Amino acid sequence: MAENVTTQRQTPGAIGAYVKNVRDTAKSFWEGMSVTLSYMFRKPITTQYPDRVPVPVRDTIPPRYRGFLEVDMDICTACQACERACPIAVINIDILKGDGKITPKLRMERFDIDIGKCMYCGLCVEPCPTGAIQHTREFEGAVQHFNNLTLRFVPDPLVPAVPYKPPKGSDAFPRRALGEITRALIAAWDAPPPPFPSKEQLEGDSGAAHGKPKPAGLDPTAMGRQLAAKALQVKEDKPKLAKVFEEAMAGTDCGDCGYADCKGYSEGLASGKDFSPEKCAPGGADSKAMLETILVSLKSGKVPEAPAAEAPPPADAKAPAAEAPPPAETKAPAAEAPPPAEAKAPAAEAPPPAEVPAPGTDAEAPPPATPEPGDRGPLR
Repeated sequence: MAENVTTQRQTPGAIGAYVKNVRDTAKSFWEGMSVTLSYMFRKPITTQYPDRVPVPVRDTIPPRYRGFLEVDMDICTACQACERACPIAVINIDILKGDGKITPKLRMERFDIDIGKCMYCGLCVEPCPTGAIQHTREFEGAVQHFNNLTLRFVPDPLVPAVPYKPPKGSDAFPRRALGEITRALIAAWDAPPPPFPSKEQLEGDSGAAHGKPKPAGLDPTAMGRQLAAKALQVKEDKPKLAKVFEEAMAGTDCGDCGYADCKGYSEGLASGKDFSPEKCAPGGADSKAMLETILVSLKSGKVPEAPAAEAPPPADAKAPAAEAPPPAETKAPAAEAPPPAEAKAPAAEAPPPAEVPAPGTDAEAPPPATPEPGDRGPLR
């Protein structure tokens, strides 16, 4: 039979456990209160934020902090890569196109960033070829009017900004001090916003609404035919033909076309290595239309004729009946104005004159017409 062996546990006594708990409690209490008691013998410190601080708060923030966006218009190429990268349409850029001779090929009429909608994701900073758009360390967005949260980097639409033409092979670009431009715009935030436009102004200025394209300064169809005529003249000279292709592009050297710059793309089209007219993203539909016109002209050997919709037909060719209603004489007169009573059939009221009998006949004269009852005779 197995022998039951019972081992006695070695547990501390009740008094020892009680003393240990009291000691641990007093120790944790003293560790917590020691920090609080240390401030009882210090002078109170109050930070007069934000105007009376020894160092501006923005200078204490890490350099890679994502604050308000800032655009240096001196090195902006108008490639619109930041506008396309923004997922919530915070950046709005309006571009006017010129002929490249009297007026620049591209001009920026508007470059707005709505800080009130920005989510500070940084997606617009990555594709910028020159680093013109950057996040600053500015963060104080308390304003009296919500409309003032839109930063306008082209202050006057009547004075558009000309895009920057980066030198070939440049890796660094001269940029103003980060935050300098944004601080100047923030200084005017507390000013009252412009008056809200009336209904008549909104209907008359439909191009100011976001998302609606503004009319271009040059007709891309007419310019495409001009470039096509020049391309036919220098068809055999590939360098000159490449220059003609380059005139139809935006000239931002953004790299969206897959080439290093616009010159490489134009040389590919001129040499026949590339046949796609859709790769110039900054030029949009205008560049595509002009490049298509040039390619069609080179293939057919003649410049496409202007569509009939451009030249309205002469005024003589319009049907006059479609413009003016027919004269009133063509309508039935009886339906509009009845003739006078004297014009009614007199034969029904007075009998026809009696025929004169031939001489020697006994033809009797017809009896006089007996007036019917109610017949009053002709009106006088």
